[in-house]
Amino acid sequence: MASSKKNNGNQPQNNVATTQTSNDKTQLEKQIPMWTASFKNASQVYDSLGKKLNISLDEDYLKSLINALPDEKTSQFRGWIQQFADVCKEINKYKQGLDEEYKVRWDTSNQKGLELEALEEKLHTEQDELCIRTENLGKQSNELDLLQTKLAKQQSEQTSRERELNSRELNANQGFERQNRESLEQLKIEQEKEIKGYKLKISELSKQKSELEHAIEAAKLTLSDTEQQRKAELDKKEIELISLESTLQVKASELDKEKEQLKLKLSALEGEKAAYKATLDLENNYQQETIERQRKEIQDTLDLERKQLDDEWEDLREAKDNLDSIVDERMDEERESHQKEISKQKQKINNAWNKVEQLSDKLLDFEELQHSLGEQPIREFIDQLDQLKQNNRELKNKLSDTDHGGLEEQNENLRARVAELEKELTKIRPEFERVQSEAAQKRIAATQLQAIQQEKRVLEQHKNTLSVHIDDLESRIEKLTDAHKTQTPFPAMSNMDSNKNFQATMELEDVPDLSIFASELQQRIAHAEHVQLYYPLEDIRVLLGGLAMSQLHVFQGISGTGKTSLAKAFAKAMGGFCTDIAVQAGWRDRDDLLGHYNAFERKFYEKDCLQALYQAQTPRWNNTCNVILLDEMNLSRPEQYFSEFLSALEKNDRQDRLISLSETALPNVPKGLKDGRQILVPQNVWFIGTSNHDETTNELADKTYDRAHVMTLPKQDIRFKIDKFDKANYSFSSLQRAFRQATQEHRREVEELLSNLSEHDITTQLADVFGLGWGNRFERQAKDFIPVMLASGATKGEALDHLLSSRIMRSGKVTGRYDINADEIGKMTDALKDFWVKNDIPSDPTKSLELLNTDRQRKERM
Repeated sequence: MASSKKNNGNQPQNNVATTQTSNDKTQLEKQIPMWTASFKNASQVYDSLGKKLNISLDEDYLKSLINALPDEKTSQFRGWIQQFADVCKEINKYKQGLDEEYKVRWDTSNQKGLELEALEEKLHTEQDELCIRTENLGKQSNELDLLQTKLAKQQSEQTSRERELNSRELNANQGFERQNRESLEQLKIEQEKEIKGYKLKISELSKQKSELEHAIEAAKLTLSDTEQQRKAELDKKEIELISLESTLQVKASELDKEKEQLKLKLSALEGEKAAYKATLDLENNYQQETIERQRKEIQDTLDLERKQLDDEWEDLREAKDNLDSIVDERMDEERESHQKEISKQKQKINNAWNKVEQLSDKLLDFEELQHSLGEQPIREFIDQLDQLKQNNRELKNKLSDTDHGGLEEQNENLRARVAELEKELTKIRPEFERVQSEAAQKRIAATQLQAIQQEKRVLEQHKNTLSVHIDDLESRIEKLTDAHKTQTPFPAMSNMDSNKNFQATMELEDVPDLSIFASELQQRIAHAEHVQLYYPLEDIRVLLGGLAMSQLHVFQGISGTGKTSLAKAFAKAMGGFCTDIAVQAGWRDRDDLLGHYNAFERKFYEKDCLQALYQAQTPRWNNTCNVILLDEMNLSRPEQYFSEFLSALEKNDRQDRLISLSETALPNVPKGLKDGRQILVPQNVWFIGTSNHDETTNELADKTYDRAHVMTLPKQDIRFKIDKFDKANYSFSSLQRAFRQATQEHRREVEELLSNLSEHDITTQLADVFGLGWGNRFERQAKDFIPVMLASGATKGEALDHLLSSRIMRSGKVTGRYDINADEIGKMTDALKDFWVKNDIPSDPTKSLELLNTDRQRKERM
């Protein structure tokens, strides 16, 4: 009997174990399609690489194998096959990561190719400009030859005129003629001396011009970036030559004027000679003394001018010597500074190369760690798994070899470029010194200072060019070394920590009185977008009240009523940013909204919503009014993908409104994250969702409606005059102060209104007939919403009517219910009207009555 009892007691336990084993095998059979899909994805990855991975799974055979497994091996087989499927998934994710990286590198290569094409086009443009300048120089040379020919012709004409004057003088009195001839001969000799001096200067300038032309032709043969600068310098010297020629032309014209003056004097002398013929005996001696005195005065004037020119020449020569010494000293100083700068850049390159080697060692350690992974327990699949691992390691080794080889090649190219720049620098220095010495010897004193200043500017340009090249080398080396560094899990948000566009603060304006601000905001919203938006002032007041009431807004209505435009225009009018997020129909959890963390790549794929939350906390945007727009938010259920935000926004302490991005703290995270894994939902961000109602959308749940501020936007047919306002950036803190001030001013009035509402028959009907109560949330939202509406210029009837119509009278709570008849809705309508009359509220509850009457008529038609 005892044995029988023992067996009877054990029998249920065996049945339970058998049932449990059967359930385990059933669960394994359900997972067969998932395993098949994972193996298929892994095979596709290898096919895309040109390799064959023959993993063929017969589901029927696998089911029979599962059924044939011993019971004690079932859990072990499940663990093994799940690990194998996970490996296949990771292979697929790794392939996707490689594709993204190849795409980024391809885009980078294309960008560098475009930059190279731009540089080549710029070089061709500069060569064309050089040819044009050379042609202009030839034209100017021809013009100079024409001017010289014209000057020679004028000189010949002047000589013939002088001969005529000499022939006329032969008929004059012998004594008077001799004196005039001597004075004219003296003037002629001095004139010829001046002309010879000008001709010498012109010949020297022509010689300089020919030398410059030879230098231009030589420069064309070895044209480079630095030689183009020398060409520009030669062009400027040619311009100086032209200016000198113009100066000579001016002096030639002055000489012509002097000749004209001499002609006038000669004519005056002829008149005097005629007078002398009449009174020759009386005035001959006086005239001779006058002519002699004039000649001496002219001679003294010429001697004084010659002495002044000699003194100025000596001063210019001394200034030249001083400038040469100063330029030599500055050139030596600049050479030393260039050498020091080049040594510093070499040191930076060596340091970067050492960092690259260190990173390569770390990469080899990582590969050894990958090699040390353990084997799986089932022998019949070990060969296939080892083959997968070996192929995976080959892919990684190829990728590593490719990156390392490319890095070494790029670094070698950079080093070679540095060496070329150094050689080019040493080659350019003697050429510049030779050009400087030749220019200093050949330039006239009047242009020496300008030439030296020009050479200094050219050297500074060359220095800047070298600095640009060195900075480019440094940036390339930093990019190459950064590519092997441990990247931050949040690259976009970490970039905001260092980007000056997000770290630089800006001056913000305070929000004025809410009644004035509501009207001004209507105008700013009207011209914020590319098209003019006409929203009535009542809607703007409701919007301001909703901003004070909740961070979550729902704009609903038919398509084309401006729901999306209102959200974007509000952000622009306030000076904040608006992040537009298109909700997709398949969203199920918060990863679809924020992104997800890939443990294999150690990277968080940050979606726009996450970046917007972090951007709102940066110094540039932490005091502005910003919007995250969830366009068509009810294509999926917000209660699923937005659930963590709904919970966070309900917390009273705003510092506790945190969203967890990972289970544990991550290394090297942006400084704005808390505990290395949580992001704060900032106060200065409003979530605005647009909602359409058709067969493709879902109805929002009560938990979403109760936490949100709801606005129904009808089609707007109004028009008003739009006044232009200058762009403004309002601070979030001043808007919050305006909300708090409105709450304090109207606190007693609102509390009295809510107290009367709770004591009225409408509250009793809501509780007894509809099973509804006001609740703490409704009271808290009313104390935030109604005061702001009153401060904005609305009446308390308009504020309470909007709150009741959007929170209580909406479909599903009071209206649109199948268990409520028309008489009960009529009693609620009467109670609502009675409350308005007893509390002496001026305006009617238009929105609530419209909902109740529509539902009552629907009930009566049924």
